[in-house]
Amino acid sequence: MNSYKQFCQNHPYLNVLISLSIASLIGIAAEYIINGDFIGSGFYTASFLTLLALLRVRRERNNLKPKEKSDYVAEDEKHKID
Repeated sequence: MNSYKQFCQNHPYLNVLISLSIASLIGIAAEYIINGDFIGSGFYTASFLTLLALLRVRRERNNLKPKEKSDYVAEDEKHKID
């Protein structure tokens, strides 16, 4: 779990894209298994939600204080510095 937290902190945009892609694939698969059809308009909803999530991440990262951004060192990078 610790490595997942580091990945989220180091690559927040990629984390959003991966999470929403997996969630969309699960939703598409469930719809296909249950009803036997594919709803193409769901991609508009998924893309809209992805855009909102990326904007939320951007806002959170911009609200960090400059000192917090510069002081952050991931565990893997700590060993490289020492």
